[in-house]
Amino acid sequence: MSKGRARKPARRTGKGYLPLLVIGSTEEMCERVADTLARQLDVAAERVAAGRAVARIEKLAAVGVAVVVPDAAESLAGSLQEMILRLRRADASLPVVLAGESIDSAAVVDAFRAGAQDVLLPERDLADALDKLKSWIQVRRSRAAGSLFGDQAGMPRFLGSAPVMKETARLVERVAPSDATVLILGESGTGKELVARAIHQYSRRRKAPFVAINCAAIPETLLENELFGHEKGSYTGASSTAIGKVEAADKGTLFLDEIGDMPISLQAKILRLLQDKSYDRIGGTVPRHADIRIVTATNRNLKQAVEAREFREDLYYRLSVVPITLPALRDRVEDIPLIASDIVSRLSGTLGRPGLRIGEVALERLTMHRWPGNVRELENGLERAAVMTKSDEILPQDLELKIRVEDPERAALASWIPMDRTLEETCRLASEKARRLRISIAFEEADGDKEQAAAALGVTVDELDPS
Repeated sequence: MSKGRARKPARRTGKGYLPLLVIGSTEEMCERVADTLARQLDVAAERVAAGRAVARIEKLAAVGVAVVVPDAAESLAGSLQEMILRLRRADASLPVVLAGESIDSAAVVDAFRAGAQDVLLPERDLADALDKLKSWIQVRRSRAAGSLFGDQAGMPRFLGSAPVMKETARLVERVAPSDATVLILGESGTGKELVARAIHQYSRRRKAPFVAINCAAIPETLLENELFGHEKGSYTGASSTAIGKVEAADKGTLFLDEIGDMPISLQAKILRLLQDKSYDRIGGTVPRHADIRIVTATNRNLKQAVEAREFREDLYYRLSVVPITLPALRDRVEDIPLIASDIVSRLSGTLGRPGLRIGEVALERLTMHRWPGNVRELENGLERAAVMTKSDEILPQDLELKIRVEDPERAALASWIPMDRTLEETCRLASEKARRLRISIAFEEADGDKEQAAAALGVTVDELDPS
């Protein structure tokens, strides 16, 4: 423990991020815990009385970890359990831990029942306590910056602030520790492999391999060999034994991307792999065992594929134990500025241009585009803009965004209303056409009865002239 360094001051005003909030009422013990942890972790820490802890958390954008000193908590009004419940209600994902020199067993039971994350004993095992706190602080710091998963080693960079994405992150954290089969659904470019990698990193298999294979990118004749391997001499040219992806993923996670495009002839073998964890190499005579977790993904509607007899129904139900659906980028528009800024920040390092940034008007243009290719298309577009721009600021004209045939809504509007007029004229033409169309529909529904049509439209009969 370094003794010459003063504890870093915490942020005390406005919305901010505070790594450690130490809660208690015994000044001496609370301060000792805060000073020890702050110095060892080289982070800001703040002490607060238990009665003001919830209010303090609500004033901050995020708190890394709330550390409760149990000896102090015992003397507080209300139970330790109630206090932790209030902290978790204020921030449902907040890690709350108990720390101190000695902890009463009854207090520990109450804390865990209320949702406490762990019990730390810094005086007995400081290194272990620091490792756990570092991990939680890192994850929470990333979340405060918009990262849905922590930025520790191996964890994919996945950003978002939309409620649907936060719920996805919570679902990943809940399902990852189990060995349940997960089916990730979503359009191409939404980040299905990133979610699969996050599931692996949060799981007990994180130290073992994560092996991915794209079922749509490999010809049917080669896919079985890629998955299961072959024995020497099993076919012409098989001069040696080769292991497949299943064997390479032993003790880890096998990610089958685009599972919806897997040939139906191979689906029975994947079903067997899921049911009894066994498989055969091509040319093999002895069944082999696979200690793996299987995560799959597809951009197809598997229910429709089952109805069309293109996908096995029994396999579908085995794959979709826990389905996770990723929304298209157009359905979480609020995340586009965050993702775009992060992409440009990474591009500035890759291209050796530290001043590279994206302008506000360009950011606004990005949110107006529908991005049929999702985040992958956004990345490609920004990389092209970063390479082509003549200044350090990416401008709207650098983005080359155009109405695309993949965007049915814009294409339909463009075919109905000229898009080369002024904004005022475009809106006037749209209004006139919409008025005529709505009146025409009202007449049809009323079988030509003017009074009935006018009543449906909320206007007088004299206002029904469709021209």
